[in-house]
Amino acid sequence: MTWDAAAPSAPLAWIATLLAGAVLVFYIFQQLLGKSGLPGPLFSLPLLGDTIEFATTDPTKFLFGRFKRYGRVFRLSLLGFTAYVTADPEALRPLLADDGGHFTMPVQTFTALMGSYNLQAHKEAHSAWRKVLMAALTGSGMAKLVPGVVAVMSGHVEGWAKAGRVELFEAARTLGLDLAVDVLSGVKLAERGIDPAWFKSRMSDFLAGLYGLPLALPGSPLAKGLAAKEELLRVLAPAVEEQQAELLKLYEENGRSAAAVAAKLAGCPDTATIEDANLLGFTARGYTTPRDAGMTVLHAVMGAADTTRFALFNTAAILAMSPRVQDLIYQEQKKVVAEHGPELTYKTAMSMPYLDAAFKEAMRLLPASSGGFRMLTKELKVGDVVLPPGTTIWFHALLLQTLDPVCWDGDTGVDVPAHMDWRNNFEGAYRPERWLSEETRPRSFYVFGQGTHLCAGMVLVTLEVKLLLAMLLRRFRLELEVPDMLARAELFPYAKPVKGTGGMRLVPREQPVA
Repeated sequence: MTWDAAAPSAPLAWIATLLAGAVLVFYIFQQLLGKSGLPGPLFSLPLLGDTIEFATTDPTKFLFGRFKRYGRVFRLSLLGFTAYVTADPEALRPLLADDGGHFTMPVQTFTALMGSYNLQAHKEAHSAWRKVLMAALTGSGMAKLVPGVVAVMSGHVEGWAKAGRVELFEAARTLGLDLAVDVLSGVKLAERGIDPAWFKSRMSDFLAGLYGLPLALPGSPLAKGLAAKEELLRVLAPAVEEQQAELLKLYEENGRSAAAVAAKLAGCPDTATIEDANLLGFTARGYTTPRDAGMTVLHAVMGAADTTRFALFNTAAILAMSPRVQDLIYQEQKKVVAEHGPELTYKTAMSMPYLDAAFKEAMRLLPASSGGFRMLTKELKVGDVVLPPGTTIWFHALLLQTLDPVCWDGDTGVDVPAHMDWRNNFEGAYRPERWLSEETRPRSFYVFGQGTHLCAGMVLVTLEVKLLLAMLLRRFRLELEVPDMLARAELFPYAKPVKGTGGMRLVPREQPVA
């Protein structure tokens, strides 16, 4: 190419360079303007933010490192959103009671799939929804669900037992979805002419897209999730039409009072369902189209399956690393059977304090959720930092539990405090016994949220995990096929083993508990 031929393109190249420079300067200016005086890195990558560093680092080490550098509040940008991680329980206390802030969900992929219904940010709808949900998932409402839960679990465990092993992450995912669809959500697919196998397949794609970068590129989890959502809604909207009409009629008969309808539904805990709660909450917010009705089903299944799958995997994986704790649970199960008989019921599950402690301790080290978010409606002061209204606050369970005043000795000279360092100090970190004494019981436990938005499904998830582990540990010892599976695993946005490392052996006990 001659200089004469290239010359006409030179001005275009200069213009492109100047435009790129202007965009960069504008971006830097916006970064500086938005972050002036607030703790956190000065610059972060567009869209990605801290995602790469957080995803490739031990999350506890990352968060504790940020705490050591910035204090109890700092900016964190992940998956296309920015929030201020706040690890000051006193500052959080009013927020968790909806004083000075309201519930928000900044994860864009989650909102793209679940919609912007946000029942928890509206007091009347949230109160009515929660009342019915609690009736369905506690006390006699929960007790009626246990036989179905045990039956589904037994089928899965027998399959694992025949194979002598299980791919733990996939097994937890499949079991969580089966429990949600077949037992817990109140969605009676067969009665509505919906093929359960097809529904679960589409629902798997839907759930897989909930947490990630907000880019619906062809073939991405988000794109697949959005496609599955539309397929599901086409089938669900007409299938739920009659149930929605009944709820709307009840709503009108009770003067359009969500509280009055909630009182009626909650008064019959043996028939109240997650689906009823969602329909009422949506109706109270004015979401009454057929598409909205279909979305209540997706919300019901997601709510029953999502935290369960992570809690099952995390707890079983940690337990498989501790023969000592397994043996103590086995001994407790012998006592439970001697006192209550071999049947697993709601009552027997409530009589397993050591297993309960083992579950909580696993959730302390490897939470099944990351806490929750609030949008500030008024100024919040955290130490010397003042956060303005409109700021998204993240009470991150892992960091709050790391800084627990009972467990943490205050040493900032380490990368990870000893009570959280399951990688290098497993026996010292994983100690269920700490939950059995008032003096050693942790004070910071935020896995299921706190305050008025404490997860209504907390009792359900705890019960499910305890029933499954009781069923397994009465008959088997659990062993990871790759002992350092968790150390190798991806831990963001949730714990997931690296391919080829996720197997768990079921080793028959010489004297199984009858």
